[in-house]
Amino acid sequence: MEQRSGYKVILVMGHSNCGAVKAAIQAKGVPGQISALYPHIQPAVDQAGTDLEAATKTNAKIQAALLRQASTVIADLVKEHKLKCRGSVLRYRQR
Repeated sequence: MEQRSGYKVILVMGHSNCGAVKAAIQAKGVPGQISALYPHIQPAVDQAGTDLEAATKTNAKIQAALLRQASTVIADLVKEHKLKCRGSVLRYRQR
């Protein structure tokens, strides 16, 4: 019989070569709504520096932490060990 941990997980995913993180690192004006994300991404850039992969990973972790803090429902489930909320990065190659 298969045994499962019983955990439920919220996974906050960044992705390789993220244009929003790249734009925040470069701090240049961009078309559309991406520049509206700058204030939310900047803490990751401040912590990780200009390395795109490191800033993307840090941003995913920061956003997961903010989600855990912002929602009392999620925070309670995490405290009760009924839920995990983690950040990660999807790395993909373009063909």
